Amino acid sequence: MHPRNPYNKPPDFADLARRYPPLRPHVFINHTGSSAIDFKSLPAQKRLTEALLRLDYGLSLTLPDDRLCPPVPNRLNYVLWLQDIVKSNCGSATVRGLDIGTGASAIYPLLACGIEHTWNFVATDIDERSVQFAKQNVSKNSMDSRIAVERVQVDGPILQLLHTSLMDFDFTMCNPPFYSSAEDVSRSADFKEFGPNAVCSGAEVEMITPGGETNFVARIFLESLQLKTKCRWYTSMLGKMSSIPELVSLFREHSVDNYAITEFVQGQTRRWAIGWSFQDARLPDTLARFSNQALQNMMPSRNTLHHVFLGARSAEILASALRNVLTLINGVTIASSATPAIYDHSSAMLHQENHRLLISLFVS
Repeated sequence: MHPRNPYNKPPDFADLARRYPPLRPHVFINHTGSSAIDFKSLPAQKRLTEALLRLDYGLSLTLPDDRLCPPVPNRLNYVLWLQDIVKSNCGSATVRGLDIGTGASAIYPLLACGIEHTWNFVATDIDERSVQFAKQNVSKNSMDSRIAVERVQVDGPILQLLHTSLMDFDFTMCNPPFYSSAEDVSRSADFKEFGPNAVCSGAEVEMITPGGETNFVARIFLESLQLKTKCRWYTSMLGKMSSIPELVSLFREHSVDNYAITEFVQGQTRRWAIGWSFQDARLPDTLARFSNQALQNMMPSRNTLHHVFLGARSAEILASALRNVLTLINGVTIASSATPAIYDHSSAMLHQENHRLLISLFVS
């Protein structure tokens, strides 16, 4: 889970029900004496989503029974990762995002705009029913000036709004249909977002696409090869870890080495996200890589080196050598910061503590 996600611990359902009365009929005391809800109940899931959005973010949604009911903690993980990417790579005063397949809830742009008041979105979907509910939810929350909802053609480019827009975008985001067929859904042990006993209300248009999520994200990537810097970072969530090697292989086939992979963990649910960029600016390793032995060969190259120096003199020599080399590079400004060594007068010995050296490069 993202470290800034406030749902690191299960919510107090009794307290939520007290503050959001429509949730009350769905809360009970379980065998451990704790308050709980039945995640196999779609009404309970919907009331929980409504309660979290209303109480924590001041958002009000209308959620149809025949479309996905989005779990707030899981969706928030993705938004917070994008927030980190924007802060790391994007210096514009107004941030523009494209949400591909926004769904009936339009939860990603609503959550993001509720958190970041300088963000604006274009939200797209191929499903007319989802588009109508998304527009209703945007208007209900007085976000019409910041979130535009557009229906796009099912047989057109996925990034068709980028092709036609006069504006550049800072990021795209997408929660793609994970599965290639109804049989693929039934075989999956991880298609239920709230846990192994949850109910899923997603329509076929939200759950299934030819070739599954790997093919869908690959289509976005191939379209992005034509658009390139029209967008700073192209990103998508993934429901299957097995999709990552296939997509990374596609990146490498096209010599795209500026990419990022992360993992979102929420209870028993694991999701992943992948992003790529055609610009020079790289993300720090904390945003672009995560620890998973099975995927280490898939991770982008490290751009942060950690090395321990046992003593101040070694770090000073290294810092001097680095500065001499880096000052020869046109357009590079250097700022350095080193933690001072600690000298113990009573023993007249220099503590052999880690001496940290940080050199920041600014390329104009």
